[in-house]
Amino acid sequence: MKLTRLALAGAIALLLSAAAFAQNVIRPVPSPDLSNLSKAEAAQLVEMRAEFDRSKMTMVGEPLAKAYSLLASSYAQAGLYDAADVALANAIVVTPEDARWIYLRGMLARMRNQTAQANELLEQALRLDRKYLPIRIAVIEGRLTAGDVEGARQIAEQAGAEGKNNASLAALRGRIALRQRRHADALSAINEALRLDPAADQLYAVQADIFAAQGNTANANTARAKAGTTAVRQLDTLLAGFLGARAITMPVAGQAAPAAGGSGSDDALSKARFLIGVQQFEDARVPLDQALRSKPNDSGLLGLSARIEALLGNRSLATTRANEAVRLSPNDAAALVTRGVVAETGGDEAAAQADYEKAIGLSPSLTEARLLLGNRYMRLNRYAAAAEQYRQLIKLEPKVAEHLGRLAAAQVADGRCTEALRDLEPALPKPDATEPRPYVKQIYVRVVSTCRGAADAQHKVASGYADELYRRRPAPPVVEAIALAHAARGNFTVAKEMQGSAIFAAVRDGGTEAAEPFREFFKKFETGQMPDRPWPADNSFFKPARLQPQPSRPAPTATAPAPRQN
Repeated sequence: MKLTRLALAGAIALLLSAAAFAQNVIRPVPSPDLSNLSKAEAAQLVEMRAEFDRSKMTMVGEPLAKAYSLLASSYAQAGLYDAADVALANAIVVTPEDARWIYLRGMLARMRNQTAQANELLEQALRLDRKYLPIRIAVIEGRLTAGDVEGARQIAEQAGAEGKNNASLAALRGRIALRQRRHADALSAINEALRLDPAADQLYAVQADIFAAQGNTANANTARAKAGTTAVRQLDTLLAGFLGARAITMPVAGQAAPAAGGSGSDDALSKARFLIGVQQFEDARVPLDQALRSKPNDSGLLGLSARIEALLGNRSLATTRANEAVRLSPNDAAALVTRGVVAETGGDEAAAQADYEKAIGLSPSLTEARLLLGNRYMRLNRYAAAAEQYRQLIKLEPKVAEHLGRLAAAQVADGRCTEALRDLEPALPKPDATEPRPYVKQIYVRVVSTCRGAADAQHKVASGYADELYRRRPAPPVVEAIALAHAARGNFTVAKEMQGSAIFAAVRDGGTEAAEPFREFFKKFETGQMPDRPWPADNSFFKPARLQPQPSRPAPTATAPAPRQN
């Protein structure tokens, strides 16, 4: 099928058949009934939702997915699981290859006793992320519950280095071996779990079952007498941060047990990092302050605290802690980056630049420093210098496709689009590659289409990519890239229709404001003009924003809980 015909059919499909993509589009997150919550908790959720609704139109990609996960976390902690599930589903639509949101949605489904959906999501998460051990453990538990004991054993044995010295995994191996009547292996695994977590006296009940199966009644009775209610501790920072206090009631393998174990500053720091990752900065203060009380002279903790205070607008405290972190560790490049972040967030970009440059001199592999410095150079219109930082980023993180977009934007802004194409082509996947890298292909289509120096052979490759991308997932940015490919061949009528369908889909998925970035090219196509840049002029690749404090939020009113309705 020719691309023109496919594009026109697709434009009509987007306008008339949105329901056909119901599982792959953003759905409105329902506003749940808050009448059973305390007044303070309800007020917090109302404010959180209002803040989300105000800010979501300005975000795309990972920031938008994190915003949805933050909203889901707030609802889940209040026990509003239906709304939380929709929010997590939207995070998955925005970043479908991010295992975190799939895992959390799977665990949420487990909490709602939706066993089949939970197992399906958890298996999907494991396919995407085989390193985060709690995902593997959840899949093993799911397979055991479903009766797939051999499948559970295979996943347990594939844990690799991540599974070494982990009491939860050892305990699961013991349970698997017991069900397979491999009693010696079962006993060995349970003993290992007890060695790793001596307080987990629930394991003595499993040990007793093993002895009983071996016919060793005396040892079985002795073990059963030791059995208690303390489960194996499993540090799951992702789930613990998402569920907060409710994590302690999270079902594990069909029984109530803590989902997050451990104690002290390390656990507090892990939780703080999760909360920071999903932009719950005020909530992150509590576990971080706990960690700082244990280690007041830890430059890393001081730096992390400085970043939070800077984001919350507490510039004075942030600067004090960032300076103290550098004083304690003057040759620590990470401390310098943090001081730079605090300075940039406070508006002193020159000081931030100096710290980023010094940090890179000390540690050239610091990706955050290179990204922030490259963005600073872009704001200064120093495009060649920015391109060099982005080029180094690509070497350090070759799988992050956004770095390729940043490099291409810097080169295009510097008048070097043909050089941008030469740098892009080695990153394009080979025909037999297991990773299709659709975003890299989209970047290539955009740059080829808008570069006057692009060769005919490059246009031919870009046309094939455009066809493939549309079949794969016709999201608005993909449709815009295809519209550019049509416009590059002079097909402005088709380009306008495609861009119109992208605007429609953006409005459908995110409201009127979400469509604004697509209007610049639509106006050009209407008048038969070819854009000279791969992205609109205000795109963050061309105009990366300075780090800013988060909008201030009023403190929740400290009111007494409202009486619950019976």
